[in-house]
Amino acid sequence: MHGLRAAWRRLRETLGRIPATDRYLVLFMAVLLGQSAYSLFFGGENLAGAREIDVIVRTASAAIFGYFLSAKGRPDHRQGEGGGFLTAAAAAVGLFCLLTLLLLRNRPPEDLAVVRSDSATATVAQFRDFVSGCVGFLIGLPSQGGQPPTDN
Repeated sequence: MHGLRAAWRRLRETLGRIPATDRYLVLFMAVLLGQSAYSLFFGGENLAGAREIDVIVRTASAAIFGYFLSAKGRPDHRQGEGGGFLTAAAAAVGLFCLLTLLLLRNRPPEDLAVVRSDSATATVAQFRDFVSGCVGFLIGLPSQGGQPPTDN
């Protein structure tokens, strides 16, 4: 129990050092990605205004993801304690999108009627782009191993 309390305290301390804007954007992104994944599996395009809402969800998701990826180029991005949060957030987005796409890909064909809508096609394309962007972003980061790369 003591170890759990210590871990919780460290998590709270770490989150306290992360700018509130970043924490809120991660929360927004979690809600937006959850909605996108839900709509892929359960539809809902027949509701009034669903197409417009889906566009807003995808646009906001793209903007936040771009913010995460731009962190490495900003001079205020901290690499020390509490830093790297946006890198972790970008990696989490990439993994979430990858897992969602793999779950969708492995559904039985008769369950894929939901995915045939324009909105679902756009969401699948966006998730694919998020995975590719995340992988490229992570590859472009310097290694934390402490050893400089060598040319062979």
